[in-house]
Amino acid sequence: MVLTIDVGNTNIKFGFAENRKIVNFFKMATDRGRTSDEYMIFLEMFCKISNISFSRITDIVICSVVPPLNPIFESLTNRYFNVKPLFIQPGIKTGLIINAENPKEVGADIIAGAAGAVSLGKLPAIVISFGTATVFTAISSKKELLGVSIAPGIIRSAESLFMHTSKLPRIEIKKPLRFLGRNTRESIQSGVFYGFQGLVENMINGIKQEIDESPVYVIVCGGLCKEIAGEVPEIDIIDPILNLKGLLSIYEKNLEN
Repeated sequence: MVLTIDVGNTNIKFGFAENRKIVNFFKMATDRGRTSDEYMIFLEMFCKISNISFSRITDIVICSVVPPLNPIFESLTNRYFNVKPLFIQPGIKTGLIINAENPKEVGADIIAGAAGAVSLGKLPAIVISFGTATVFTAISSKKELLGVSIAPGIIRSAESLFMHTSKLPRIEIKKPLRFLGRNTRESIQSGVFYGFQGLVENMINGIKQEIDESPVYVIVCGGLCKEIAGEVPEIDIIDPILNLKGLLSIYEKNLEN
């Protein structure tokens, strides 16, 4: 069994893979203050509930955009599994051609998502990740990572209104009944939800023109992918564990080395 770990700024996803397939997963909030022992407790609790034996885990692959947590998870894997983890970093095989001025600057999460799209066999593709940031990644039919666009995240944008204004409340991110709100809460929900819907549709159309291939698959992942995807007809695939699939694909490529 392969343990895949996607360490993001907001959440951490753990995936368990057998026979080249993610068979189970869970996620928890990212906390830079937790120790490797504390993360292990959560992992152990999930494994117990899901009847997963630690002895079956033989390899671990990690994608992280939170550098302070890298030694924490390296310590966890070494201490509890006696395994040296494979980190997504420059120099490993990804199956992608990185078309960037400095490929080393491309985030590990972006690499994992692009590799996940390749593993689905749906190319060319636009991968949209709804996380701390809203990230658009274009991949050609030749497995080239053509470029990336990064916009603010939905939750963080809504939180900024709450944090930096005196009277606007914190809201739940969901589709409102109308564009014009009848109270403050509805008004914020409308601006955030429909504003991001328009952002996503405009970005998809613009990126499709730059890819210059057809058809282009649009794949979404991340915490709020289901909420937004239902309102954007251009979206073809909703895959909340796309990054975990990408991690497994990258692991397999480096296993062949």
